Amino acid sequence: MQYSWDFERLSKACTQGGCVLCRLAEEDTQRYLETWKDETFTEVDIREVLRRSRGFCHTHTWQLVEMGASLPLAVAYRDVITDAIERLQQVKGGSRRHWFEAKRELTEPTALCPACQKKKQSLTRLVVSLREALADASFYASFSASMGLCLPHFQLTCELRPLDKVDIWLPLLRNAQLGCMERLDEQLREMIRKHDYRFRGERRGDEMRSWQSAARLVAGENEYLT
Repeated sequence: MQYSWDFERLSKACTQGGCVLCRLAEEDTQRYLETWKDETFTEVDIREVLRRSRGFCHTHTWQLVEMGASLPLAVAYRDVITDAIERLQQVKGGSRRHWFEAKRELTEPTALCPACQKKKQSLTRLVVSLREALADASFYASFSASMGLCLPHFQLTCELRPLDKVDIWLPLLRNAQLGCMERLDEQLREMIRKHDYRFRGERRGDEMRSWQSAARLVAGENEYLT
């Protein structure tokens, strides 16, 4: 395969723990938010997108709060709030039906949160890159030794269209994911066994953190990378 920036990132993510797609998609989203906070929040077209989406979603709004985006959020959310004020002023003294129509306009965004949209685009690109990378013997070995994918992203990688060359990458993905999950299952079984009072004196190791890996695998990584 042709080596690319995504290939290098995927290879590195295999050594860092957790779902590689969760990690890289979140990195891309974080980079987008940092660029918005530092450079693009005043651009007219971007402000208009945020007007239509009624700002960022709950998760990305509070991620920006944690990033200290005070002025950018003030600018963007003043746009949203002034739009809401105008709509409420228009229905002052109006009919009950008019109020409920205005209420829908206030609460139903006409566009997806732009950070969520960026994350979706990144995931689509990364899934395609991962499928291609699996045919590389060196990458396949690294991926097989990693934590694999969380179950939501494993399903996405299996099903996202177009399904080009599915007879090549799908067996490789399935076998690698199976090996990752079997290793985790063994660690979980050992952790559970050592919680039995009869074995509490035994030395404890990495298996005692396997419950965290299980949570990541089933539900996906935490939104905030550590």
